[in-house]
Amino acid sequence: MNGMAQWLFLAYFVLMLATLVWKTPVISGPWLFLLRAFFPNWKFFHAVGYAPRLYARTVAQDTHGQRIWGSWTLLYPRRTRHWWHLFHNPDTNLGLAQQNLVHHLGADINALPDGADPGGLVTYGMVCNLVAHSMQAQLPGCSHFQFELRMELDGPQHTVDAQTMLTSPVLPCP
Repeated sequence: MNGMAQWLFLAYFVLMLATLVWKTPVISGPWLFLLRAFFPNWKFFHAVGYAPRLYARTVAQDTHGQRIWGSWTLLYPRRTRHWWHLFHNPDTNLGLAQQNLVHHLGADINALPDGADPGGLVTYGMVCNLVAHSMQAQLPGCSHFQFELRMELDGPQHTVDAQTMLTSPVLPCP
């Protein structure tokens, strides 16, 4: 390499090191809240750690009128990959948008004061509708459902730790 390329290469790494050390202020405000839908949540680049996952379960009535709860299932597991997804991949793009909504709900719950009700959050209402439609699509005869937002720490093989952040009340299916 010539001398100019070496200096550019060195300057690039010095700039990368500076961005790791220098902390930028967090920009927030009510006007920025309205623009969140246009920007993905980039916090997964910040550090390895807990990630929000959405679980749901449905209830069925047995012959005696008792409620029988199903098991908790992950609503948005990893999608299968195919080579043609490089060109057309609407299913995964929809899944990423839904997971982005779950990330925003987790961030909104963290921003609430202790003991505050998350039921008034816009993201909470959107996640309720998302879970309701997902449950109705999976089990057309469901009468009620419940969802949980869990923060999970993934290891190389399996989930290492999970903490429940929010458990919804029992909600009716649409």
